[in-house]
Amino acid sequence: SSEVESRFPEGIFFQVAVSAPAAVTEITLQYRVLGESVSRYNTFEFESARSAEAELLVRTDTAARYIPPGAEIEFFFDIVDADGNRTATAPQSFTLLDPRFEWRRIEGDQASILYYRGAERLAQEVLETSENTLERMGALLGVQVEEPLRLTMYNNFRDMRSALPPRSQVQESALVIEGVSFGSTGVVLVLGDIARVKGVTAHEVVHFLVDQAMGGVSRLIPAWLNEGLAEYGSTEPSPSFDLALATALSGGQLLPLTSITSPPGQPSDVILFYGESKSVVTYMVESHGEEPMQRLLAGLREGLSIDSALEAAYGFDRVGLEAQWRESIGAKPVEAQASVRPTAIPLPTIVPFGVATPAASSPTPPPALQPTATRTSPPPAEESSGGCGAGGPSADLALVLVPVAAALVLRGARREGAP
Repeated sequence: SSEVESRFPEGIFFQVAVSAPAAVTEITLQYRVLGESVSRYNTFEFESARSAEAELLVRTDTAARYIPPGAEIEFFFDIVDADGNRTATAPQSFTLLDPRFEWRRIEGDQASILYYRGAERLAQEVLETSENTLERMGALLGVQVEEPLRLTMYNNFRDMRSALPPRSQVQESALVIEGVSFGSTGVVLVLGDIARVKGVTAHEVVHFLVDQAMGGVSRLIPAWLNEGLAEYGSTEPSPSFDLALATALSGGQLLPLTSITSPPGQPSDVILFYGESKSVVTYMVESHGEEPMQRLLAGLREGLSIDSALEAAYGFDRVGLEAQWRESIGAKPVEAQASVRPTAIPLPTIVPFGVATPAASSPTPPPALQPTATRTSPPPAEESSGGCGAGGPSADLALVLVPVAAALVLRGARREGAP
Protein backbone atom coordinates (compact mmCIF):
# COMPACT_ATOMS: atom_id res chain seq x y z
CA SER A 1 0.00 0.00 0.00
CA SER A 2 1.09 3.58 -0.52
CA GLU A 3 0.08 7.14 0.19
CA VAL A 4 1.18 10.41 -1.39
CA GLU A 5 0.78 13.90 0.06
CA SER A 6 1.60 17.36 -1.26
CA ARG A 7 3.90 19.37 0.96
CA PHE A 8 4.42 22.01 -1.69
CA PRO A 9 6.60 23.99 -2.02
CA GLU A 10 8.92 21.85 0.12
CA GLY A 11 8.20 18.59 -1.68
CA ILE A 12 6.01 15.52 -2.17
CA PHE A 13 5.74 13.02 0.69
CA PHE A 14 5.45 9.29 -0.10
CA GLN A 15 4.71 6.43 2.32
CA VAL A 16 4.83 2.79 1.31
CA ALA A 17 4.25 -0.54 3.11
CA VAL A 18 5.46 -3.81 1.55
CA SER A 19 5.11 -7.47 2.60
CA ALA A 20 6.94 -10.32 0.86
CA PRO A 21 7.98 -13.98 1.49
CA ALA A 22 11.64 -12.86 1.54
CA ALA A 23 13.07 -9.76 3.15
CA VAL A 24 12.50 -6.58 1.15
CA THR A 25 15.90 -5.09 0.33
CA GLU A 26 15.16 -2.20 -2.02
CA ILE A 27 12.26 0.16 -2.77
CA THR A 28 12.67 2.74 -5.50
CA LEU A 29 10.22 5.45 -6.49
CA GLN A 30 10.17 6.18 -10.22
CA TYR A 31 8.15 9.17 -11.41
CA ARG A 32 7.69 11.49 -14.36
CA VAL A 33 6.08 14.90 -14.74
CA LEU A 34 3.66 14.50 -17.65
CA GLY A 35 4.95 16.33 -20.69
CA GLU A 36 8.60 15.79 -19.77
CA SER A 37 10.58 13.17 -21.66
CA VAL A 38 12.76 12.09 -18.74
CA SER A 39 11.88 10.09 -15.64
CA ARG A 40 13.22 10.70 -12.16
CA TYR A 41 13.82 8.30 -9.31
CA ASN A 42 14.52 8.26 -5.57
CA THR A 43 15.45 5.33 -3.31
CA PHE A 44 13.80 4.78 0.07
CA GLU A 45 15.94 4.21 3.16
CA PHE A 46 14.59 1.52 5.51
CA GLU A 47 15.54 -1.59 7.49
CA SER A 48 15.30 -4.77 5.43
CA ALA A 49 12.45 -7.04 6.56
CA ARG A 50 9.69 -9.19 5.14
CA SER A 51 7.24 -6.49 6.21
CA ALA A 52 8.82 -3.13 5.54
CA GLU A 53 7.52 0.41 5.88
CA ALA A 54 9.31 3.40 4.40
CA GLU A 55 8.78 7.08 3.72
CA LEU A 56 10.38 9.59 1.43
CA LEU A 57 10.20 13.32 0.84
CA VAL A 58 10.92 14.24 -2.78
CA ARG A 59 12.24 17.78 -2.60
CA THR A 60 10.79 20.34 -5.03
CA ASP A 61 12.16 23.51 -3.41
CA THR A 62 15.35 23.85 -5.43
CA ALA A 63 15.78 25.21 -8.95
CA ALA A 64 16.88 21.83 -10.29
CA ARG A 65 14.04 19.85 -8.68
CA TYR A 66 11.23 22.40 -8.92
CA ILE A 67 7.81 21.14 -10.08
CA PRO A 68 5.05 23.73 -10.61
CA PRO A 69 1.69 23.44 -8.83
CA GLY A 70 -0.87 21.94 -11.16
CA ALA A 71 1.60 19.49 -12.72
CA GLU A 72 0.44 15.91 -13.27
CA ILE A 73 2.84 13.28 -11.95
CA GLU A 74 2.81 9.60 -12.87
CA PHE A 75 4.68 7.25 -10.51
CA PHE A 76 5.24 3.62 -9.53
CA PHE A 77 7.38 1.66 -7.06
CA ASP A 78 10.11 -0.82 -8.00
CA ILE A 79 10.58 -3.43 -5.21
CA VAL A 80 13.37 -6.01 -4.83
CA ASP A 81 13.59 -8.80 -2.20
CA ALA A 82 16.48 -10.85 -0.84
CA ASP A 83 15.84 -13.67 -3.35
CA GLY A 84 16.29 -11.28 -6.25
CA ASN A 85 12.61 -11.04 -7.14
CA ARG A 86 11.63 -7.68 -8.61
CA THR A 87 8.12 -6.22 -8.68
CA ALA A 88 6.92 -3.03 -10.30
CA THR A 89 3.61 -1.69 -9.05
CA ALA A 90 0.89 -0.40 -11.36
CA PRO A 91 1.38 3.27 -12.34
CA GLN A 92 -0.55 5.88 -10.35
CA SER A 93 -1.15 9.56 -11.05
CA PHE A 94 -1.06 12.54 -8.72
CA THR A 95 -1.74 16.25 -9.20
CA LEU A 96 0.65 18.45 -7.26
CA LEU A 97 -1.37 21.18 -5.55
CA ASP A 98 -0.55 24.04 -3.22
CA PRO A 99 -2.10 22.72 0.04
CA ARG A 100 -2.83 26.21 1.41
CA PHE A 101 -5.96 26.51 -0.74
CA GLU A 102 -9.03 24.51 -1.68
CA TRP A 103 -8.67 24.19 -5.42
CA ARG A 104 -11.44 23.79 -7.95
CA ARG A 105 -11.02 22.81 -11.57
CA ILE A 106 -12.81 23.82 -14.77
CA GLU A 107 -12.24 21.55 -17.77
CA GLY A 108 -12.18 22.76 -21.37
CA ASP A 109 -11.60 21.01 -24.67
CA GLN A 110 -7.85 21.65 -24.81
CA ALA A 111 -7.10 23.11 -21.40
CA SER A 112 -8.14 23.14 -17.75
CA ILE A 113 -7.73 25.70 -14.98
CA LEU A 114 -7.31 25.40 -11.23
CA TYR A 115 -8.59 28.29 -9.11
CA TYR A 116 -9.72 29.00 -5.54
CA ARG A 117 -11.83 31.31 -3.35
CA GLY A 118 -14.32 33.26 -5.41
CA ALA A 119 -12.49 33.42 -8.73
CA GLU A 120 -14.77 31.15 -10.77
CA ARG A 121 -15.97 33.79 -13.25
CA LEU A 122 -12.47 35.06 -13.95
CA ALA A 123 -11.16 31.50 -14.20
CA GLN A 124 -13.76 30.77 -16.88
CA GLU A 125 -12.69 33.84 -18.88
CA VAL A 126 -9.00 32.94 -18.58
CA LEU A 127 -9.75 29.39 -19.71
CA GLU A 128 -11.65 30.64 -22.76
CA THR A 129 -8.76 32.96 -23.63
CA SER A 130 -6.27 30.10 -23.41
CA GLU A 131 -8.35 27.83 -25.64
CA ASN A 132 -8.87 30.56 -28.24
CA THR A 133 -5.12 31.21 -28.24
CA LEU A 134 -4.34 27.51 -28.58
CA GLU A 135 -6.56 27.32 -31.64
CA ARG A 136 -5.54 30.60 -33.28
CA MET A 137 -1.79 30.53 -32.66
CA GLY A 138 -1.59 26.74 -32.93
CA ALA A 139 -2.73 27.09 -36.55
CA LEU A 140 -0.10 29.77 -37.19
CA LEU A 141 2.71 27.68 -35.70
CA GLY A 142 1.46 24.38 -37.10
CA VAL A 143 1.12 22.82 -33.64
CA GLN A 144 -1.43 20.26 -32.50
CA VAL A 145 -1.31 19.90 -28.72
CA GLU A 146 -1.43 16.30 -27.54
CA GLU A 147 -1.44 16.90 -23.79
CA PRO A 148 -3.96 19.45 -22.40
CA LEU A 149 -2.69 22.78 -21.16
CA ARG A 150 -2.90 23.14 -17.36
CA LEU A 151 -3.49 26.61 -15.93
CA THR A 152 -3.10 27.41 -12.24
CA MET A 153 -4.40 30.84 -11.23
CA TYR A 154 -3.48 32.64 -8.00
CA ASN A 155 -5.64 35.49 -6.69
CA ASN A 156 -2.73 37.78 -5.75
CA PHE A 157 1.04 37.91 -5.74
CA ARG A 158 1.24 37.36 -1.99
CA ASP A 159 -0.31 33.92 -2.52
CA MET A 160 1.70 33.24 -5.65
CA ARG A 161 5.14 34.25 -4.35
CA SER A 162 5.98 31.02 -2.51
CA ALA A 163 4.71 28.92 -5.45
CA LEU A 164 7.38 30.28 -7.80
CA PRO A 165 10.76 28.66 -8.53
CA PRO A 166 13.58 29.67 -6.17
CA ARG A 167 14.94 33.08 -7.15
CA SER A 168 17.88 35.27 -6.24
CA GLN A 169 17.47 38.04 -3.68
CA VAL A 170 17.71 40.63 -6.48
CA GLN A 171 14.89 38.97 -8.40
CA GLU A 172 12.83 38.53 -5.28
CA SER A 173 13.01 42.23 -4.39
CA ALA A 174 12.80 43.64 -7.91
CA LEU A 175 10.35 41.51 -9.85
CA VAL A 176 6.63 40.94 -9.58
CA ILE A 177 5.77 37.99 -11.77
CA GLU A 178 2.52 38.06 -13.72
CA GLY A 179 2.72 34.70 -15.45
CA VAL A 180 5.05 31.76 -15.95
CA SER A 181 5.02 29.08 -18.66
CA PHE A 182 6.75 25.85 -17.69
CA GLY A 183 7.41 24.54 -21.16
CA SER A 184 6.80 20.89 -21.86
CA THR A 185 5.02 20.26 -18.53
CA GLY A 186 2.07 22.15 -19.98
CA VAL A 187 1.66 24.19 -16.78
CA VAL A 188 1.10 27.95 -16.81
CA LEU A 189 0.88 29.98 -13.59
CA VAL A 190 -1.20 33.14 -13.89
CA LEU A 191 -1.63 36.07 -11.52
CA GLY A 192 -5.35 36.84 -11.40
CA ASP A 193 -5.45 40.36 -9.95
CA ILE A 194 -3.73 42.22 -12.80
CA ALA A 195 -5.59 44.39 -15.30
CA ARG A 196 -4.61 42.46 -18.42
CA VAL A 197 -4.69 38.94 -17.05
CA LYS A 198 -6.15 37.58 -20.30
CA GLY A 199 -3.40 39.19 -22.33
CA VAL A 200 -0.73 37.72 -20.04
CA THR A 201 -2.43 34.33 -20.30
CA ALA A 202 -2.39 34.46 -24.09
CA HIS A 203 1.28 35.53 -24.03
CA GLU A 204 2.27 32.55 -21.89
CA VAL A 205 0.11 30.12 -23.86
CA VAL A 206 2.03 31.11 -27.00
CA HIS A 207 5.29 30.30 -25.20
CA PHE A 208 3.84 26.87 -24.46
CA LEU A 209 2.96 26.43 -28.15
CA VAL A 210 6.44 27.56 -29.22
CA ASP A 211 7.93 24.96 -26.89
CA GLN A 212 5.70 22.33 -28.50
CA ALA A 213 6.69 23.50 -31.99
CA MET A 214 10.36 23.31 -31.01
CA GLY A 215 10.05 19.78 -29.66
CA GLY A 216 10.76 20.86 -26.09
CA VAL A 217 14.01 22.69 -26.97
CA SER A 218 12.72 26.26 -27.05
CA ARG A 219 16.13 27.44 -25.78
CA LEU A 220 17.23 27.20 -29.43
CA ILE A 221 14.84 29.94 -30.54
CA PRO A 222 16.10 33.57 -30.42
CA ALA A 223 14.55 35.70 -27.68
CA TRP A 224 13.24 38.32 -30.14
CA LEU A 225 11.39 35.64 -32.12
CA ASN A 226 10.00 33.87 -29.05
CA GLU A 227 8.82 37.07 -27.37
CA GLY A 228 7.66 38.56 -30.66
CA LEU A 229 5.41 35.57 -31.29
CA ALA A 230 4.09 35.74 -27.72
CA GLU A 231 3.20 39.43 -28.02
CA TYR A 232 1.77 38.94 -31.52
CA GLY A 233 -0.54 36.30 -30.05
CA SER A 234 -1.53 38.35 -27.00
CA THR A 235 -5.20 39.28 -26.87
CA GLU A 236 -4.41 42.45 -24.90
CA PRO A 237 -1.12 43.84 -26.25
CA SER A 238 0.57 46.48 -24.16
CA PRO A 239 0.37 50.05 -25.54
CA SER A 240 3.68 50.82 -23.80
CA PHE A 241 5.49 48.53 -26.25
CA ASP A 242 4.03 50.33 -29.28
CA LEU A 243 4.79 53.72 -27.70
CA ALA A 244 8.41 52.73 -27.05
CA LEU A 245 8.74 51.59 -30.67
CA ALA A 246 7.23 54.81 -32.03
CA THR A 247 9.51 56.94 -29.83
CA ALA A 248 12.63 55.04 -30.91
CA LEU A 249 11.52 55.21 -34.54
CA SER A 250 11.12 58.98 -34.48
CA GLY A 251 14.46 59.42 -32.76
CA GLY A 252 16.35 56.92 -34.89
CA GLN A 253 17.18 54.82 -31.85
CA LEU A 254 15.95 51.37 -32.89
CA LEU A 255 17.94 48.40 -31.62
CA PRO A 256 19.63 46.46 -34.45
CA LEU A 257 18.03 43.05 -34.81
CA THR A 258 21.43 41.35 -34.77
CA SER A 259 22.18 42.85 -31.34
CA ILE A 260 19.10 41.71 -29.40
CA THR A 261 20.05 38.10 -28.83
CA SER A 262 18.44 38.38 -25.38
CA PRO A 263 16.40 41.00 -23.54
CA PRO A 264 18.56 44.08 -22.75
CA GLY A 265 19.57 45.12 -19.26
CA GLN A 266 18.01 48.58 -19.13
CA PRO A 267 14.26 48.67 -18.32
CA SER A 268 13.55 51.21 -21.07
CA ASP A 269 15.39 49.03 -23.59
CA VAL A 270 13.45 45.98 -22.44
CA ILE A 271 10.17 47.68 -23.33
CA LEU A 272 11.61 48.67 -26.72
CA PHE A 273 12.86 45.10 -27.17
CA TYR A 274 9.30 43.82 -26.79
CA GLY A 275 7.94 46.48 -29.12
CA GLU A 276 10.51 45.70 -31.82
CA SER A 277 10.13 41.95 -31.43
CA LYS A 278 6.37 42.16 -31.84
CA SER A 279 6.69 44.50 -34.84
CA VAL A 280 9.21 42.25 -36.62
CA VAL A 281 7.08 39.12 -36.11
CA THR A 282 3.98 41.00 -37.24
CA TYR A 283 5.80 41.94 -40.45
CA MET A 284 6.97 38.34 -40.97
CA VAL A 285 3.51 36.87 -40.56
CA GLU A 286 1.44 39.50 -42.35
CA SER A 287 3.86 39.95 -45.27
CA HIS A 288 4.93 36.36 -45.83
CA GLY A 289 2.17 34.19 -44.35
CA GLU A 290 2.12 31.21 -42.00
CA GLU A 291 4.09 28.55 -43.89
CA PRO A 292 7.50 30.31 -43.80
CA MET A 293 7.14 30.78 -40.03
CA GLN A 294 6.48 27.06 -39.61
CA ARG A 295 9.50 26.23 -41.79
CA LEU A 296 11.61 28.65 -39.74
CA LEU A 297 10.70 26.91 -36.48
CA ALA A 298 11.31 23.51 -38.08
CA GLY A 299 14.79 24.62 -39.16
CA LEU A 300 15.62 25.88 -35.66
CA ARG A 301 14.32 22.63 -34.18
CA GLU A 302 16.69 20.71 -36.47
CA GLY A 303 19.64 22.72 -35.18
CA LEU A 304 20.11 25.37 -37.86
CA SER A 305 21.38 28.78 -36.83
CA ILE A 306 18.85 31.59 -36.98
CA ASP A 307 20.40 32.98 -40.18
CA SER A 308 20.48 29.58 -41.90
CA ALA A 309 16.90 28.86 -40.82
CA LEU A 310 15.75 32.26 -42.09
CA GLU A 311 17.51 31.70 -45.42
CA ALA A 312 15.85 28.30 -45.82
CA ALA A 313 12.38 29.56 -44.87
CA TYR A 314 12.32 33.13 -46.24
CA GLY A 315 15.31 33.52 -48.53
CA PHE A 316 17.07 36.14 -46.39
CA ASP A 317 19.03 36.28 -43.13
CA ARG A 318 18.58 38.66 -40.19
CA VAL A 319 20.30 41.50 -42.03
CA GLY A 320 17.87 41.09 -44.93
CA LEU A 321 14.92 40.73 -42.56
CA GLU A 322 15.83 43.88 -40.70
CA ALA A 323 16.23 45.83 -43.95
CA GLN A 324 12.75 44.79 -45.14
CA TRP A 325 11.16 45.37 -41.74
CA ARG A 326 12.71 48.83 -41.37
CA GLU A 327 11.46 49.78 -44.81
CA SER A 328 7.96 48.57 -43.92
CA ILE A 329 7.76 50.84 -40.85
CA GLY A 330 9.49 53.82 -42.48
CA ALA A 331 12.74 53.53 -40.52
CA LYS A 332 16.15 54.45 -41.85
CA PRO A 333 18.50 51.60 -42.86
CA VAL A 334 21.10 50.49 -40.38
CA GLU A 335 24.09 52.78 -40.95
CA ALA A 336 27.40 51.29 -42.00
CA GLN A 337 29.94 51.39 -39.25
CA ALA A 338 33.54 52.55 -39.81
CA SER A 339 36.27 50.29 -38.57
CA VAL A 340 40.07 50.63 -38.58
CA ARG A 341 42.51 47.77 -38.89
CA PRO A 342 44.86 47.65 -35.89
CA THR A 343 48.56 48.44 -36.29
CA ALA A 344 50.75 45.34 -36.35
CA ILE A 345 53.25 45.22 -33.47
CA PRO A 346 56.58 43.61 -34.51
CA LEU A 347 57.77 40.76 -32.31
CA PRO A 348 61.37 40.77 -30.99
CA THR A 349 63.87 38.32 -32.50
CA ILE A 350 64.94 35.72 -29.95
CA VAL A 351 68.31 33.96 -30.46
CA PRO A 352 70.08 31.33 -28.30
CA PHE A 353 72.60 32.54 -25.72
CA GLY A 354 76.05 32.94 -27.21
CA VAL A 355 74.90 33.36 -30.81
CA ALA A 356 75.66 36.66 -32.47
CA THR A 357 72.69 38.97 -32.55
CA PRO A 358 71.59 39.87 -36.10
CA ALA A 359 72.06 43.45 -37.12
CA ALA A 360 69.06 45.52 -36.35
CA SER A 361 67.11 46.65 -39.34
CA SER A 362 64.62 49.42 -39.58
CA PRO A 363 61.12 48.01 -39.62
CA THR A 364 59.02 48.81 -42.63
CA PRO A 365 56.50 51.44 -41.60
CA PRO A 366 52.89 50.29 -41.82
CA PRO A 367 50.80 51.69 -44.65
CA ALA A 368 48.61 54.67 -43.92
CA LEU A 369 45.47 53.60 -42.17
CA GLN A 370 42.29 53.96 -44.15
CA PRO A 371 38.84 53.63 -42.60
CA THR A 372 36.95 50.75 -44.16
CA ALA A 373 33.19 50.85 -44.36
CA THR A 374 31.88 47.55 -43.02
CA ARG A 375 28.59 46.23 -41.77
CA THR A 376 28.50 44.36 -38.52
CA SER A 377 27.88 40.76 -39.50
CA PRO A 378 25.69 38.51 -37.38
CA PRO A 379 27.49 36.10 -35.06
CA PRO A 380 27.42 32.43 -36.11
CA ALA A 381 24.95 29.93 -34.61
CA GLU A 382 24.50 32.11 -31.69
CA GLU A 383 21.21 33.08 -30.34
CA SER A 384 19.71 31.60 -27.27
CA SER A 385 16.58 32.67 -25.55
CA GLY A 386 18.28 32.47 -22.25
CA GLY A 387 16.42 30.75 -19.60
CA CYS A 388 14.73 31.21 -16.63
CA GLY A 389 14.23 28.75 -17.20
CA ALA A 390 12.33 32.08 -16.72
CA GLY A 391 15.07 30.03 -12.33
CA GLY A 392 15.76 26.39 -12.64
CA PRO A 393 13.21 24.67 -14.85
CA SER A 394 12.70 25.60 -18.43
CA ALA A 395 10.27 28.40 -17.76
CA ASP A 396 9.36 31.74 -19.15
CA LEU A 397 8.25 34.77 -17.19
CA ALA A 398 6.00 37.73 -17.76
CA LEU A 399 6.78 40.22 -15.02
CA VAL A 400 6.82 43.80 -13.79
CA LEU A 401 9.87 45.66 -12.49
CA VAL A 402 9.43 47.30 -9.12
CA PRO A 403 11.27 50.67 -9.27
CA VAL A 404 14.55 49.54 -7.75
CA ALA A 405 17.90 48.94 -9.45
CA ALA A 406 18.17 45.46 -10.98
CA ALA A 407 20.64 44.32 -13.60
CA LEU A 408 19.28 40.81 -14.04
CA VAL A 409 16.75 40.30 -16.83
CA LEU A 410 14.96 37.02 -17.30
CA ARG A 411 13.67 35.69 -20.63
CA GLY A 412 10.16 36.93 -21.19
CA ALA A 413 10.55 39.75 -18.66
CA ARG A 414 7.85 42.35 -18.67
CA ARG A 415 8.66 45.60 -16.99
CA GLU A 416 6.55 48.13 -15.17
CA GLY A 417 3.60 49.21 -17.24
CA ALA A 418 3.61 46.02 -19.32
CA PRO A 419 0.69 43.58 -19.37
